[in-house]
Amino acid sequence: MKNDIKDRVKKFIINTDKKRIVIFLGLAGMLLILLSELLPDNKTVKDTKSSDESNEFDSSENYGNELEAQLSDILSHISGVGDTEIMLTLDGTTEYIYAEETEQDNDVTDTTKRENYKNKIVITEKGGEKNALVKKMIKPQVKGVLIACSGGDDVHIKEQVIGAVSAVLGIPAARVYVVKLDKNT
Repeated sequence: MKNDIKDRVKKFIINTDKKRIVIFLGLAGMLLILLSELLPDNKTVKDTKSSDESNEFDSSENYGNELEAQLSDILSHISGVGDTEIMLTLDGTTEYIYAEETEQDNDVTDTTKRENYKNKIVITEKGGEKNALVKKMIKPQVKGVLIACSGGDDVHIKEQVIGAVSAVLGIPAARVYVVKLDKNT
């Protein structure tokens, strides 16, 4: 079988014009290139988040939902508050500040001195994945909070809830509104 294939290839090469062989090889090469473009790439490029950040909230919406859940949980443990429903409004989205390397180039002549600076984002590679190194992540600020709770009609409960929420979130009491939760809806 191997000899049969070798004989056919030899006959093809001997009997075929050299130009045809070059054209055939060129077409075969282009076909291989085309096929390689159609096949999926095994390498995946992650977003500019490091693996340490994968445990962090990946979006502002998730961040807001997590805050709402934490507030609801802690407020429901305050005496007289009862069941709670919370709605937060956020200002902006999560902002990432990336670590940078600064290169300085000094050009000194007899009469002038020039300093050129070039900043480059630091890229880390782990397990074949390249990611920008995040220096700082700034979460969106809370603009306001609406809290509906079972004890929302009691002035003392309202005062405790507003004080707790404004202290935890670092927002003024005027941005926190407490109402009685209607269980019929």
